[in-house]
Amino acid sequence: MANLSTGPIENRPVGGVRPTQQVTVKIDNNDSVNFSTVLIQGYHLNGTRTLFVLELFTVAPNQVVTKDYNANFDGFEFIFTTSDPIGESTEISVWGKSPSGQLVAAHRLVADELLGSTEATNDTMNLIYVANFNSNDVSVIDGSTNTVISTIPVGVNPSGVGVNPLTERIYVTNQGDDTVSVIDGETNTVVAAVLVGLEPSDAGVNIDTNTIYTANFNSLDTTEDVSVISGLTNTVFDTVTIPGINLSTGISANSLTNRIYVANFNFDHVSVIDGSSNTIIDTIPVQVNPFRVGVNPNTNRIYVSNFTSNTVSVIDGSTNTVITNVPVGTTPGEVGVNTTTNAIYVPNRGTNNVSVIDGSTNTVVATIPVGTNPNGVGVNALTNRIYVTNQDDDTVSVIDGVTNTVIATITVGDRPFSIGVNP
Repeated sequence: MANLSTGPIENRPVGGVRPTQQVTVKIDNNDSVNFSTVLIQGYHLNGTRTLFVLELFTVAPNQVVTKDYNANFDGFEFIFTTSDPIGESTEISVWGKSPSGQLVAAHRLVADELLGSTEATNDTMNLIYVANFNSNDVSVIDGSTNTVISTIPVGVNPSGVGVNPLTERIYVTNQGDDTVSVIDGETNTVVAAVLVGLEPSDAGVNIDTNTIYTANFNSLDTTEDVSVISGLTNTVFDTVTIPGINLSTGISANSLTNRIYVANFNFDHVSVIDGSSNTIIDTIPVQVNPFRVGVNPNTNRIYVSNFTSNTVSVIDGSTNTVITNVPVGTTPGEVGVNTTTNAIYVPNRGTNNVSVIDGSTNTVVATIPVGTNPNGVGVNALTNRIYVTNQDDDTVSVIDGVTNTVIATITVGDRPFSIGVNP
């Protein structure tokens, strides 16, 4: 894998017109056999660094993909993460376009100036973090070899994992001691333990703002249901209270819209938080006992597993309404989203399988047998691999997203509950 960046591009108006109005990205996969994947992140730099493009492309052998993006900002930057070393099979060019649509400049591509060079980042990519509820540790799996390469002690009863791939930080909620363990992905060591609300069950990460949100399961009516952590300082700087004893079990963020979605197990609804003000702006009724949340920022769809209804509610993030409820297996657990293929993966505890939902049709297109009492799921969209925790087997099933079959089973700690992926 490799990271490239345009670096910050100055684009202030000249004679009242910015030199570049659009950016054209061209991706060429010159391999005649293998697919390649490219994750594109675009930031505008108007005094603050704000994410406005987050897309992942799968490029077929000998295929060329061209995409235009708005660049009408005082400054901007694009970062590209590829599944292979740049130049080996994947080549990328970035061009500016004038208001008339003419090409005006070729923007340089250098080893990512914010994340470090390709050599520095290769060692920390394609790692899978498994929170083992009963052994109070995290198993780290190398996705290229499907082997456990490290075991990290954390707090008591780890139950949720959030990942910020831009900062190489992994956040593990410890339900038994009300803390979040912060893991440095470069060294796989805990660098901080952050005290949050009562029984944090899950963590959601906004990679754009570098903010982490916890769903605190046992917080009372007058205490915080969501703790808001700064990824820069590893401190809680805000809290959000959801009225009533709601039992928050799952949380996820859409980094493009700066919206955070909280599953309230006891109230059968999802709270929507505005990340700019950390206030509740909407409440969405779903089905019985919503458990976990997955988000596809590219489609602005939110997926909520309903533990007792045996369904997944599909929410339109632009209207905050439920589009449909998709029947899945018995007692669905976490929700994993592949933003490239628009496939949604839901482990079903009671039926020991994984339901695969096509995000374009909202129908189950495959059911994959896994281990016993599966709960957690993580997706690496760059490799199209899906990882499922089997609580009663102390294993992780590795699924090939192309064939929808289990290709490996990995032994981890005691009662693996949740999982996160650093692609």
